[in-house]
Amino acid sequence: MVETGLMRIGQLAEVAGTTTRTVRHYHRLGLLNEPQRRSNGYRAYTVSDAVRLMRIRWLATNGVPLGSVAAILAEERSSEDDRDVEADLRSLIAGIEKEQAILVSHRAQLTAMLAEAERGNPISVLPAELAIALSDAIDTAPSVNVGSAIRRDRDLVEALSMSGKAPQVMLAGYEATMTDDLQRERYLALLAEWAHLEGCGPGLAESAIEALSARLLEFFDQQKMDVMESSAEVTEVAGGLGWTLSLDDLIPDPAQREVVLRVQRELSTRSSSTADI
Repeated sequence: MVETGLMRIGQLAEVAGTTTRTVRHYHRLGLLNEPQRRSNGYRAYTVSDAVRLMRIRWLATNGVPLGSVAAILAEERSSEDDRDVEADLRSLIAGIEKEQAILVSHRAQLTAMLAEAERGNPISVLPAELAIALSDAIDTAPSVNVGSAIRRDRDLVEALSMSGKAPQVMLAGYEATMTDDLQRERYLALLAEWAHLEGCGPGLAESAIEALSARLLEFFDQQKMDVMESSAEVTEVAGGLGWTLSLDDLIPDPAQREVVLRVQRELSTRSSSTADI
């Protein structure tokens, strides 16, 4: 028999609402003293042990790391110990506040996604109107090549938006183009020409490359779209996404890449001329 007021480890764990394994863990950490075995071979715990175990559990379930529990429960603390305890508690509160802010942000994002899903709209990092315009353009593309070109367009813009590395003025210009019916129609016509260039060697498609380059420049001028002026800027944005890609990697087709290079060279020349004035 265990003497009145004394408990075996199983009874102690039950009183504190935990397990014997947890009690032994606290023994190993030095948070709870391990009593000597009595003559009957069992360890006997007192009411004081039960109260301390309950205090440990209360602190742990309220977010206090076990490494800080001993200092908080110490009966004798210096002023320096008190400051350490206060600092630990303030740090824990700050961590919780940070987590709460993250959860609030996640809830807002998920609520917005749910609203778009309920409306039957695509779920995207892009503004709803832009995401819908791109989705519709993909669904109504006149050919597989054009649909693929629009999809690549969308994927790159999404990646740039998620990275936060793309110039906002560039993203705003793209959104303005794609959400305006007339501008979108003109841009998609140019994109169709771009898609049809795939697989044509630059020599065989020289006239098409030159014509498309000129039309793209005219379109950018009319829409006052801010576009990247050099292949270095393109690869810099790709690097911001964590991609170690060159322009050749981003645009593998030679004819399509030649269009980009010609447009970039013209924009770079204009920029240099403006700087010299």
